[in-house]
Amino acid sequence: MTHLQTTGLAGVLALCAALPATAEDYNWTIIAGHPPITRGVSAISEHFVPEVTKRLEALGHTVTWTEAYAGAVADPLGVLEAVGDGIAEFGYVPHLFEGDKLPLEQITYVTPFGTDDLGKVMKVIDQLHAEIPEIDEGWAKANNVVLAPVGIDTYHFVTKFPIETTKDIEGHKLGTAGLALNWLKGSGATPVAGALPDFYNAMSTGLYDGILTFESVVAPYKFYEVAPYITKINFGAMYASALTANKDVWDDLPDDVKQAIQEVADEYRDIAAESYRTGGQDSLDAAVAEGAKISELSAEQRAAYANNLPDIAGEWAKSLDAQGLPGTRTLETYMRLSKEAGIEFPRDWGTE
Repeated sequence: MTHLQTTGLAGVLALCAALPATAEDYNWTIIAGHPPITRGVSAISEHFVPEVTKRLEALGHTVTWTEAYAGAVADPLGVLEAVGDGIAEFGYVPHLFEGDKLPLEQITYVTPFGTDDLGKVMKVIDQLHAEIPEIDEGWAKANNVVLAPVGIDTYHFVTKFPIETTKDIEGHKLGTAGLALNWLKGSGATPVAGALPDFYNAMSTGLYDGILTFESVVAPYKFYEVAPYITKINFGAMYASALTANKDVWDDLPDDVKQAIQEVADEYRDIAAESYRTGGQDSLDAAVAEGAKISELSAEQRAAYANNLPDIAGEWAKSLDAQGLPGTRTLETYMRLSKEAGIEFPRDWGTE
């Protein structure tokens, strides 16, 4: 054998050693009920999808994606089931709509009036998942695996009428999602369940007089066009969604592929959180430029509103305890972790 032949053979062997044992052609669908103007969805399209593709190609694989957002495959209430059933391999699951299947994940929605610091909230959520394994067991029962939790910036009132005091919402129909409906208990307002993509039309047709929603969506969804009054009350940043994978698909992936995807998912989590954090003020500034009017309730009014609510956290915890789930343990752990993180509440939800 010539020197040229042996050199060439060595190169081929080195190349083969660098390649995976089996190169795969992955064809995956990723879905969301929300459109890409929602920051958690746009970060999927702009970072998660292209970055996973690049890193798996470096491992010798190919990935072909079908991206189906804005309810093309499932509306916001159907993504969890669609991923679990294998209709899509990955999905952006707004678990705030899944209180029946993922009750423990609703913890921030039963403890409102915390901080608007989304970074702090998400660190607490990471710790909570580590201390309460039953949370992830709920996802497994739905045949989903959480790759990245997604938080959103703080909620305020966005209405067709001005609010000078919280009494001004009495007699009005206000829309919001999931257990945030509980934030209107005892307020004199009528809560109406809805989802982000429906809010604009609901207000323009008179179904709602306003909504409770988070800052970063006000301008992208143009809510100011039909509800020009933005009243800051700071219900708090919330843990609302998650990027998930079908559990059967995930379990079958090679470890190096899982590791690459998880690394990108961790990056996505941080990118989405930062996008929501900075996007809130940008959204409000854009709304004001288009004629929206912003006011802010005093700390005293905020505290009075919080303390006027029934014990929504305690009721939630006791209800889950009765179902054999660690409701009280989850609530007490969340409040402890929040206090350790320096998060203050005008009401101690864990001691009533």
